[in-house]
Amino acid sequence: MGDFPLTMNSVMPSNDIKYGEENHASLSDADATADSFREVQKENGRTYHSFRAGSYPFPNDDAENERLKFQYEIITEVLGRNYFAPFTKDTPPTRVLDIGTGPGQWAIEISDEFPEAEVIGTDLSPIQPNEVPENCYFYVDDSSEEWDFGFDFSYIHTRLTFGCFSDMRTQVIDQALRNLKPGGWLECQELDPVVACDDGTMPADYSPKQLTLALEAASRIAKRQFTCAPLIRGWLEEAGFVDVQQKVFKLPVNGWDASSPRASELGKMWFDNLSSGLGAVCTALLHRHANKQVEEIEVSLVDVRRQLRSQNIHAYHSLYVVWGRKPFEGEMTSS
Repeated sequence: MGDFPLTMNSVMPSNDIKYGEENHASLSDADATADSFREVQKENGRTYHSFRAGSYPFPNDDAENERLKFQYEIITEVLGRNYFAPFTKDTPPTRVLDIGTGPGQWAIEISDEFPEAEVIGTDLSPIQPNEVPENCYFYVDDSSEEWDFGFDFSYIHTRLTFGCFSDMRTQVIDQALRNLKPGGWLECQELDPVVACDDGTMPADYSPKQLTLALEAASRIAKRQFTCAPLIRGWLEEAGFVDVQQKVFKLPVNGWDASSPRASELGKMWFDNLSSGLGAVCTALLHRHANKQVEEIEVSLVDVRRQLRSQNIHAYHSLYVVWGRKPFEGEMTSS
């Protein structure tokens, strides 16, 4: 098993950063630096990252990490796989980058599936496990800044990064194109947090939707994109990716979808995830940027949870999966 490597481009000159197995700053090698990264900002009973403090509005404490792990399992079950880019055991990726890796489950599973690949996960918080596959590395890094790894990737991946970036087009998609080798793939698995409904059962004053609009407004003040998933396909095509494909999955907000036991069970799981995560998603954004008191936020969330629970309202979230390939040199594109 590999040590937990820890590096960031603001502490070490980017051209000195080596991300291979033999050249990384592990926690044991850089205890003072590691301790500074492990420091947290405490606010309203939750903890938040200290590196680039305030740039990510959601907590990084144990409760949130456990919720993120649960959320990961739901998303993976909905998708039925970890990726849609055309990799197989016969045609594996060689170097993989997971942006906003969180607890690191996706990166770890990809490392296990492709043991010959080098898999790198980056995040603002060092919340990943110490014991990881030997080909898996985690780094504290701010992916909204310029990437300078010193080498190209064959696969770059994001999952549920809404609220992380001020401009996902330039900070992720354009940078991914520059940091992929020709023929490499970018895949974005992103949620549209605005609830939708197809059959007219959602009232105009549906509090979960009103909350989402308030979060979107607060995110604009915080200079963070909250709802951009429907735009990603167009951004990849505009940036110059080819073979761009998209799949959209519906996530019912509770067990109202009785079309199958699986659909109903996934809806119940998604409700549990939403209900337990409302405080994490809402508190800092609305307190910092909408002048809401914490007590006021908590009271409003009672009604949000109540309406989310109603199976008479057939609301759902949309999960967009978009993947595209960087053209080979000399390949003709339509862009």
